[in-house]
Amino acid sequence: MSRYVQFDTTNPPGNEMPAARWLADQLQSRGITSDIQIHEPVSGRGLVIARIPGTEDLKPLMINHHIDVVAADPSQWTHPPFSGDVADGFVWGRGTLDTKGLGVMFLLALEGLIKEGVNFRRPIVFTAVPDEEPGGDNGMRWLVENYLRDIDPEWVWDEGTGAYRGVFGSKTLFALAVAEKQIYRVRLIARGEPGHGSMPHPESAVTKLIAALRRIDDAPRPLRIGPAAKAMFAGIAAAQKFPASFLLGHLENPLILKLAAGKLTSQKFTNAVLRDTVSITIVNAGYQINVIPESAQAELDCRLLPETDATEFHRWLLSRIEDDSIAVETLQTSPPSGIAPLNGPFYRAVTSIVKKHCPGAGVLPLLMAGATDGRYWRERGYPAYGFTPMVLEKTDMARVHGIDERISIDNLMLGIRMTKDILKTLCA
Repeated sequence: MSRYVQFDTTNPPGNEMPAARWLADQLQSRGITSDIQIHEPVSGRGLVIARIPGTEDLKPLMINHHIDVVAADPSQWTHPPFSGDVADGFVWGRGTLDTKGLGVMFLLALEGLIKEGVNFRRPIVFTAVPDEEPGGDNGMRWLVENYLRDIDPEWVWDEGTGAYRGVFGSKTLFALAVAEKQIYRVRLIARGEPGHGSMPHPESAVTKLIAALRRIDDAPRPLRIGPAAKAMFAGIAAAQKFPASFLLGHLENPLILKLAAGKLTSQKFTNAVLRDTVSITIVNAGYQINVIPESAQAELDCRLLPETDATEFHRWLLSRIEDDSIAVETLQTSPPSGIAPLNGPFYRAVTSIVKKHCPGAGVLPLLMAGATDGRYWRERGYPAYGFTPMVLEKTDMARVHGIDERISIDNLMLGIRMTKDILKTLCA
């Protein structure tokens, strides 16, 4: 884990190729497989496809993690983000939780099973991809477009959140991602009358843009509960006391949803999985303090519920902007991802292994507020699940994409043991 973190795969630019070659060497030197391909979707971006054969003619289990990580400011960290320092029972560094840690769990679980002499009936395809963080165009999208038929998996196991202790009541609940929201990213471009900064006027581009953004921000989308959210809240309800257990288990009732709305919308996560959201993330305008600029831009990161019609959402967005002088440019979209089965072999295997290794813990189906590489498979009808077998504290939530990301050695060991048992259940 420490060595993997030391590859600086901050995206952009990514530069995942050295880490991809290191993974290939680990797979071979540990006796896991020599059937390894390293691809380069674009210059410097390494992608690994490794195959472990099975004895029967079965579709493979695909296990995937991404090599790239988000940026980190070393001045803010207790241990440098690419040091891989091992201290206080943790491995510290960017990617330990998202998702190099999962890659290490896959790697060492496979090594352990092979050393134990386990024979796989079902093939396993180990993949490690670049470019997940900004959307996967040069990673998983490339892999799916070029190797979907060649891999043709029975299930895809990708990243997930694992379990958070004390988030959904006192019970430890493992979240198994089965669906995720649609991506809908746009840029607003406002144009107006330029001029001298000493003479402000209402027709400036900045004034128009701010007014439009205020109209959008002041009108949150309505709360709705679709099949994935309903299943997720039913799982959360099982860990609650009355009356919360009753309310969360019946959110499809409009009156109950209205009754619980205040509490649900006060929390970032539950608010995000119950409505379409709009985050104003980038605003740009001007080039000199005494000049009113002729244009101003804002970029919006919108995440739509699986049930939302993107065309209807776009019409709503235009109605809130309410200004023909502001252009709307679509930057990135994704279709609805579909929902992976809640009663299939993969879900049952995870549930069984959680009970074995973490007695008293539960499993709930998760609607992801963010996007993962699993969506590229669900869009095409494949059952893709997000699951990282680790138990985190509530305070660890801020470490993912935040400061002082780290994984405990206990969690690494737990993850390896659970991964071994899941692989054995599905493939041996």
